[in-house]
This record gives sequence, structure tokens and C-alpha cells, in this order.
Amino acid sequence: MRARGPGIVQFFERFPNEDACLNHLFSIRLEAAETCPVCGLKGKWTRISGTTQWRHTCRSHVTPLKGTIFYRSHLPLMAWFYAILIYANSTDSVHCSHIRRQLGLGHRSSYKLCQKIKIHMATMPRPAMLGGAGKTVHVDEVALPYLRSTAGDAQRSAIVLGMACDDVTICGTIPNRKAETIIPIVRKRVRAGSRIVTDMHKAYGSLASLGYEHVQINHSVAFHDFKGNTNNPIEMFWATLRRNFRGFRNVSEENLWHFIAEIEYRYNRRLKPHIIFEELITKFPECWSFYEDNWRARFEWHDRTTQYDGHDATLVIR
Repeated sequence: MRARGPGIVQFFERFPNEDACLNHLFSIRLEAAETCPVCGLKGKWTRISGTTQWRHTCRSHVTPLKGTIFYRSHLPLMAWFYAILIYANSTDSVHCSHIRRQLGLGHRSSYKLCQKIKIHMATMPRPAMLGGAGKTVHVDEVALPYLRSTAGDAQRSAIVLGMACDDVTICGTIPNRKAETIIPIVRKRVRAGSRIVTDMHKAYGSLASLGYEHVQINHSVAFHDFKGNTNNPIEMFWATLRRNFRGFRNVSEENLWHFIAEIEYRYNRRLKPHIIFEELITKFPECWSFYEDNWRARFEWHDRTTQYDGHDATLVIR
């Protein structure tokens, strides 16, 4: 039987109060680092009573909340942790109205909380490239007719390009289905020497001349090419993506990447759902607003977007 994430009983046994949540963050962010982030030296930490801060031997005051989604939030840490538990144990995208009812929050607070958790999911480890010699990468694109229409406009669609290999899928929105848009993205995210499986869309026609073994599936005939090749790995992700978006009916273009990040994150951990909660309360890449555009660029594959290299504040224009 596949291992499951912690239930509500295990959650409250581990985090019965605010101090338990705060001590957990201290242990993984300050105590585990051994050195002070201000002076860079080892020393003793002392909790400052009545605050979320610790004082180091060098007399610097440091909070383990800095650089996390919890920093400068007025919500209790237990509310944050419990909301993360709901996200971790859910098989589909979570509505902020559900979080609002579970935590007794207002609409604005629950909306911002859900938005930050989605951004936190977007910062989790994700491969920059797929494939390699001897590996097969499944590439396809899909139109999602779920963008919220503006006054007087018809319902619009977003085009999402996806790639799947070895039970891992990465995807991002693209402006159109033209070859000059798709081919550079594929070359940037699929290693040379890979075997690429696509449909008959003419935009993929030049892949064979770029160092890839290209297999095309004619979906008007069958879902396979009668040689054992199929694009089912990426089609399964599209089914999950569509099912999640149908539950929301429509989303704003500004927030589309939040939903894609959440769905992709959960899908890539579908075979090990028991690690999701622990990962979300243990790994904290920089989540400040300064970095948000860089995480957004992971899921918006448009021209002149910015990317965060994961080590410092360097912005890379691609």
C-alpha cells in the first residue's frame, strides 16, 4: 500500500501549539545551520520571550520566519501549518473558500494564504531539463479555455506546453503554437540525444534535424503509432490539469501560473504523497516578493522573462 501523508491526529500530536511550530522552524533554519546568519560564527541561541526571535552569542536578534511565506504574517503559525496539511493531503487543487471555512478566516486572508502556499510550491525542486541519451521525452501542448474574460470579451484560452520523462512533468504557458516559439523552448529544456515523442503538429517538424530522435503520433488514426510509441505520459498530466481547472471554472491570467505550479508540484509527487507535507514545512527557498517574478518565470515560457538561479539574487534574462 502506498504511504500516506500525516492525518489530523498525527498533525496535532506533533504541532499542538504555536511554540511547537516555531521551534520546528528554528531547528531547521537556525539550529541546523550552526552558524549565525549575521556574524557567520558558531554560538549559543537564546529564545527572546514573547517574540518569534532568538538572540545569538554575538547579540544579533534573528527570526526563523524571515525568508519564508510566514514572515510578517499576522496569522498564527498553526493556521499556516494546518492549511499546508490540507494542501498536502488533497488530490486536487484547493479552493480558498475551503480554507476559509476550515480556519475561520475572512475571504481576503484566506485568498492571500492560499496564494502564498501556491508560490511556496512553485519554489520547490524542479528539473531544469529532461531527457538525455537513451531517454524518451513526451512533448505536447494544450489549450485551457479557463481564463477569466474581461468586460465585453469572449472566454479566452491559455496555451500550455508540457514535457514528461521518467514520471516527471514540467510545463509552462506559451504565447502561441508557432515553431519559432516552441522549438527554442524544447531545445532549452530537453537534452540533446533524447528521443522526443510528439503529435503531428507541424511546429515539431524540425526536431529531427536538431539532434533529436523524433517520433510522431497521428492522433487522427490512433493514440499510438502501431510500433509501441504513445504520448500517454503527457496526456495523463493534461487530464489532471483539465480536471483541476474545471473545478474553478475560470481563473485570472495574472494568477494562472499559481494554479499550474500547484498542480504540477502535486502531480510530480503522486507516487510519494507522504513526503509533500514534510517537504513544504522543511524546505524554504526565498519567497520574498522580490523573487516572485523569478519563480513565475518557471511557469511562463515567454520572451524576456526573468529567472532566479537558486543561489543568489542574480536575474537572468532569457
